[in-house]
Amino acid sequence: MLLKRRHLLMGLAGTAAPTALAASPRKSVVVVGAGIIGASVSYHLASYGADVTIIDRAGPGQETTAKSFAWLNAFNKKPYSYYTLNMLGILGWRRLQQEIGNDLAIQWGGGVSWHADEQNAVEETLDIIRRLEGWGYPIRRIGKAEVEARLPGVRTGSCAIAWKSDIDGTVDPVAAAKALVAAAAGKGARLAMGTNVLALDRTGGHVTGVQTSKGLIRADHVVLCMGNDTPAMAATAGLKTPLKESRGVLAHTEPLRPLFGQVIMPPGCDIKQNPDGRLVTGSNFGDSGDTPADAATGARFLAQVRKFFPHLPPMPLEFMTLGHRVLPVDGHPIVGASASDPNVYAAVMHSGMTQAPIMGQCIAMEVLNGVPVDWLSDYRPSRFA
Repeated sequence: MLLKRRHLLMGLAGTAAPTALAASPRKSVVVVGAGIIGASVSYHLASYGADVTIIDRAGPGQETTAKSFAWLNAFNKKPYSYYTLNMLGILGWRRLQQEIGNDLAIQWGGGVSWHADEQNAVEETLDIIRRLEGWGYPIRRIGKAEVEARLPGVRTGSCAIAWKSDIDGTVDPVAAAKALVAAAAGKGARLAMGTNVLALDRTGGHVTGVQTSKGLIRADHVVLCMGNDTPAMAATAGLKTPLKESRGVLAHTEPLRPLFGQVIMPPGCDIKQNPDGRLVTGSNFGDSGDTPADAATGARFLAQVRKFFPHLPPMPLEFMTLGHRVLPVDGHPIVGASASDPNVYAAVMHSGMTQAPIMGQCIAMEVLNGVPVDWLSDYRPSRFA
């Protein structure tokens, strides 16, 4: 409990991550994966004084992370322990922004959403709002008039229920991963981009590093942040990290002048604008199934945006993305060390964008100090053993 209070206060205060936690002698850690989770883990390990090598076959944020809508939020996250991780993640992004500076651009405009009078939408949304209010989340129900006041020119259509949250944010996911990796490199981390990890290396029955397409890299610890590729590699260390299929299609426009300062979620549509000016919209929160990531789908997504915001300037489609979410079978993070190979650690989750800062901080502490962090206790791989 003292650990929880101490780090919650640290997050609320926006203080820098402590460096005194680094173990002595200095430990070497290989982080496999430079998506948003691997980038955060690497940054925190390097901040705590570890000798870090980051390995990725593509580059920072180039795979699943690049296809994320990247809404930073704790909306409808349950149970309370999962909500807490997401709330601490939001606070952690504010801390990271202080530590890293202007290279980490985050839009803190909050979120606005409304629903038409579809079946059960009003009561389900009210239940979520009441629960979040009880947990202290800064969210409240608003009316159509306030939606229109906050979003000049909007045509809401039917608006049976609406809400706003002031704490939510969004990032460009690739830019965020690159900023974290660059910050880790600035603290001494070595980068092995364009490198495939082939297997865990074993000597005398113990994991002593990883075999890669460019040779052996030895380390005291290996942290697997490989997204959808995690289960196969983790299984070789006795870790079960079962995932399920969940796809999401997004349309990305060419850069536009500033139009939206917040995440907007009308009925059947999710909209945000990245710091580079690109609008992002599409199928974000449920499995998009067989929806193709093609120009016709993009045109349909952008037509939906214009339905609610007819006054917007032309929105030329630049590209589409099809993402395969990193979604554990029970919807919750899987984080922890192997029982048989305790120097091998896996971290795989949905809501990775929101949780990345707190996960990076806690995982770095667990790897270097060997002390379990209570916030992660509900989400160990052992639940699948």
